[in-house]
Amino acid sequence: MNDSEDFDELEKAIEKASKETNPTILVCPQCGSTKVTYYMGMKTGVQYQCKDCDYVGAFIIEKDKD
Repeated sequence: MNDSEDFDELEKAIEKASKETNPTILVCPQCGSTKVTYYMGMKTGVQYQCKDCDYVGAFIIEKDKD
């Protein structure tokens, strides 16, 4: 297993855990897609990435799942 496969597994685990504990949906501010994932954090702060338009940034829209 290489590093990219390890990262993909970690990303899937984070996304699954987030869906189980977080009652909100992340929405891309650029294209409106809900295919938004955690991108990076630490000293730069939390960043998100949209899988549809490749937006990367800290600003993200959160909507209730209702």
